[in-house]
Amino acid sequence: MEKSILDYFVLIRKKLWMIALFVLLSCLTTFYVSKTFVVPVYKANTQILVNSMVKSEEAIDLNEVSKNINLIESYKEIIKSDHMINLLLQSHPEFKLIPKELLKNLKVSSTDKTQLIKIEFEDKSYEKAIMVTKALADTFIGEVPGLMNLNNVKILSVSDATVKPLPVNSSIIINLAVSFVLSAMAAIGVFFFLENINDTIRSEKEAAHVVGLPVLVSIGAIQKNSNEKLAKAKRREVGEQPYVTVK
Repeated sequence: MEKSILDYFVLIRKKLWMIALFVLLSCLTTFYVSKTFVVPVYKANTQILVNSMVKSEEAIDLNEVSKNINLIESYKEIIKSDHMINLLLQSHPEFKLIPKELLKNLKVSSTDKTQLIKIEFEDKSYEKAIMVTKALADTFIGEVPGLMNLNNVKILSVSDATVKPLPVNSSIIINLAVSFVLSAMAAIGVFFFLENINDTIRSEKEAAHVVGLPVLVSIGAIQKNSNEKLAKAKRREVGEQPYVTVK
């Protein structure tokens, strides 16, 4: 029998306590797993400014601007090069990182048509992530004059160690919100599925739909206790002796 939207709303209302229980258990499990097993990972960044090679009193040449942008792309590759990474790790053994691990959590990017390079690093320790990006920027700035015969880069900004951001691998609140939505959808979906595969006739409406005839009489459900009471009453009637009035 095809059900209407109203029938499904009635089903949800009847099973609401079961849905709520399932969602509650799911959220509690998510909270426990997030607090116990998920290690927060933080991201820090250091921004490098690439100064224009054109002096301020000179007219701006679009070709020079284009050269600066191309130079930024070269700088990005130099920052991620094996030479720069090995030099950084040799200078800072306290980081206890290997080149492969550092490169895996390192990101070097730039915004289109700007002269800014952003060095980002992810780590379980926010303070360590800041130190790695700052140290890599310092190492790069120290090597640029010898590699490129230029001295046109400087640090613009570094992540603030006093302001700890949210973890990049999602927070508990986000995990709980996702768990709430998914568990509610799953519970409702399961109940709808079980309802659709259940071919038991449970109402006059379903009986009329299956038989194709209107329902004339319906018999209410008889409880087991009612049957027992009725049987006892009949036994008493059978065993009773007739009473005769004596004058």
